[in-house]
Amino acid sequence: MNGNAHPRLVWVTSFFLVLYLWHPSSLHAQAFVPDRGEGTLSVTYQNYDVVGHYDAFGRKNTNGGTQSHALVTELDYGVLDGVGLILSLPFIASKYTGPPSYSVGPYETGPGPLDNGMYHSAFQDIRIEVRRMWWAGPVPVAPFVGASFPTHDYETVGEAVPGRRRRDLQFGVNAGVALDGILPGAYAHGRYAYGSMERIRNLPFTRSNIDLEVGSAATARLLVRALAAWQVRQQGPSLDQLAPDWVDHDRFIAPSYVNVGAGVSLSLTRSLDAHALWVGSAAGSNGAHRARTLAFGASFAFGSHLHGLAGATGESSRQALRNSSSVMERFP
Repeated sequence: MNGNAHPRLVWVTSFFLVLYLWHPSSLHAQAFVPDRGEGTLSVTYQNYDVVGHYDAFGRKNTNGGTQSHALVTELDYGVLDGVGLILSLPFIASKYTGPPSYSVGPYETGPGPLDNGMYHSAFQDIRIEVRRMWWAGPVPVAPFVGASFPTHDYETVGEAVPGRRRRDLQFGVNAGVALDGILPGAYAHGRYAYGSMERIRNLPFTRSNIDLEVGSAATARLLVRALAAWQVRQQGPSLDQLAPDWVDHDRFIAPSYVNVGAGVSLSLTRSLDAHALWVGSAAGSNGAHRARTLAFGASFAFGSHLHGLAGATGESSRQALRNSSSVMERFP
């Protein structure tokens, strides 16, 4: 491997993990993987403020608000040449901030056991993902398969809960491309994922997720980025199907949504990067959150070839896409 062609891009994979509590899509635009024996450990704090929901027709409401704080730890490790393994685990503290009762369609809805205006904290779901990188000419392509599993039997009734407590399977593909012809040092990364949640009471939840990030080097150490994430519901229960056990309906809703965001990554040393991101809901339906997220954290790279933030110079991102022995990693 050419040690001079190993720039590192911290994609802050935990960016959408708080959104993943109810809408399981994290922006894994990971066309690159760490070299064998190398990796990145990231810790990200997220402040997630839900001000309401979108109803079945995409109309905004102020139902079921929550305020959440999360600390997400993630490891991305190169287990073999071209094969990367991701492990992530969020710790979440949430409190209910919504009204004492509200209506969802014809159904009167009240707070759950944890919706008493106090914070309740717990570990959520551990996520495991494996991806394999190939090169299609100058474009890196990385198919992946991932799964998440609840860490314990946590509460699911109400809004201020850790998550859905349902196993989840996703598979899909990542790809990346340099955009030097448009702007020196610029890049784009994308991901498509198809996901299926565990059926409980024969209620399905399948969806497609499309995630996109574009970015560019503002200085030798600073990377600016813009992000977007779409979730398209493909199978999910109707309100009438949820009615027999309406008290637990939040566990089974199957939303569609569009989220957009922007952020920066800063290379502090050859092995330490900092990142900050803001994300907001742009549209949604079928119970999607109306929310905004502020996240910031740090990522520490370990291994024998540490060259700071990929894209921190225009040349570093060009090298990454030209050299098939080069690998990098991503962004929550």
